[in-house]
Amino acid sequence: MACLFTAFVMALMLIPAGAFAEETPIPAEMQFHAIVDTAFVQQYVKVPKPADVMIIDSRPANKFGEGYIPTAVSIPDSQFDKMVSQLPANKNALLVFYCGGLHCPLSHKSAKKAEALGYKNVKVYAEGIPGWKKAGNAAGISIDVIAAMMNNGDTYLLVDARPTKKFLEGSIPSAISLPDSKFMEKLAVLPAGKDVPLIFFCGGYACPLSHKSADKAALLGYTKIMIAEAGYPAWKEQFGAAAAVAVKAGTQEGSVDIAWFEKMMKENPSGIMLVDVRDAAEYAQGHMKNAVNIPVDALEKNIASLPADKPVVFVCATGSRSGEAYYMVRDMRPEMKDVFYIEAETTYNPDGTYEIKVHK
Repeated sequence: MACLFTAFVMALMLIPAGAFAEETPIPAEMQFHAIVDTAFVQQYVKVPKPADVMIIDSRPANKFGEGYIPTAVSIPDSQFDKMVSQLPANKNALLVFYCGGLHCPLSHKSAKKAEALGYKNVKVYAEGIPGWKKAGNAAGISIDVIAAMMNNGDTYLLVDARPTKKFLEGSIPSAISLPDSKFMEKLAVLPAGKDVPLIFFCGGYACPLSHKSADKAALLGYTKIMIAEAGYPAWKEQFGAAAAVAVKAGTQEGSVDIAWFEKMMKENPSGIMLVDVRDAAEYAQGHMKNAVNIPVDALEKNIASLPADKPVVFVCATGSRSGEAYYMVRDMRPEMKDVFYIEAETTYNPDGTYEIKVHK
């Protein structure tokens, strides 16, 4: 018996200190009296937003940008009194406050403040953003988060859900075009791995297309779905239109200079659209971090998804399939002037690293 007790104590010691705190609700006396669940919140996460409904994130503003319930507004509890003017004028409006989970008191504190101001329909979603994500729902993210992911070379697929015409007029660097109206027809542009982060965006907060596409992706089994609700308008305002990138060509027609390419991948990977045209199974075993997978056999029917306002570089294992993709685009999208491929032998590792050997 003593041995069993000792083993039990040792097991407890191996559990991270925060594991218990994260699961422990705040004391009952601190909780707001009207608690709602995920299903309740889901019915109000819509674009356009339902009238007289406001979902409010009570966490600090920096936490909000990292991931929030779509359509929510940020009113940190610490800034509640200063930002109270953002609340609806209608005191019968539904207000749903949330924060960082069951252990977080901020939403409860804000809800009590709102009720004290005379609001009659106040709720707290106590499970907060952790519960929202755990239920498989998409999280909203800020434009700054996308920029950071680009700079870090993170693996993700950025999807422009607007019509192709809008995409061709300008889009966020590294995005592909997958119009919501063509979603089911163009599934081949989505990654085979269901755990690849997908970020959908469209024309701003009033645009429902990214939300619709995110819902469809969830039904397909993708598990890491995000929505950049501010969309391309916010990107363009904050970062400007994509700057032109001068590509250094290689010695063979359509090829890219390997030294230039490797320098670009280190210093400005978002400056080019990198398309891996190998089969999905090959891509899943290892690929360049910012590459999207469109197998060469599926490229023709998805060729409209490629941007015309930034360089596109095709990669494969030997240069054969990427070269085929290059000539296909030249024939079918002659307006795309900056199209290239890697004429070399490339090996890919599961961690996103790779090695390029120029053919002799």
